[in-house]
Amino acid sequence: MKIIEQEETPNPAALKFIMDGPVIASGSLSISGGNEDEEYTGDNPLAAALFKVGVTDIFLCQNYVSVTMFSPRGWEHFLDDVKAAIEEHLLPPGEEPKKDKKPSFLDSFNKEEFPSLAEDKKRDIIESLMDEIIRPALANDGGGLEIMKFEDNEVTIKYQGACGSCPSSTGGTLAAISRALKGYLDPELEVVIGRPG
Repeated sequence: MKIIEQEETPNPAALKFIMDGPVIASGSLSISGGNEDEEYTGDNPLAAALFKVGVTDIFLCQNYVSVTMFSPRGWEHFLDDVKAAIEEHLLPPGEEPKKDKKPSFLDSFNKEEFPSLAEDKKRDIIESLMDEIIRPALANDGGGLEIMKFEDNEVTIKYQGACGSCPSSTGGTLAAISRALKGYLDPELEVVIGRPG
């Protein structure tokens, strides 16, 4: 399905995406992602994809999807990711998901084994996640990030380019990065911004 229009809502953290067809057979569907410390365990691929980029609530009705982000500032970095997830994972009522998704490094390891991996292997996996999901979103806004250190489940990052001086980098963006790492890899991971020095 394709997004044909995007509308603001009274909630500045929520956007409404009008689709080119019905998104649900009848009625409506509301899915909540809980808070950033809880992982979504449902079987809805759209919800799983959206919650990993900082979405907190999804509402499907008629021909639209309403999506609430963790913060209004989250849209600055993750709007394209949300749109891509909706168009990739939202299926017309009654249609089965396609099995030919593009390969991801996330398919190559067992999430349950992540906590027991060596620190250097964990860092490699975190770098791969950053390359696949986080860095492209930041690059859209002229920025990036570097992992300065990884130790005892704490990921110390440094923003680069436009992200280094962006006010949302210490709040909304940091929360989205943390949510992605916890959701994809390990709920025990913590993300902090490194201090110059």
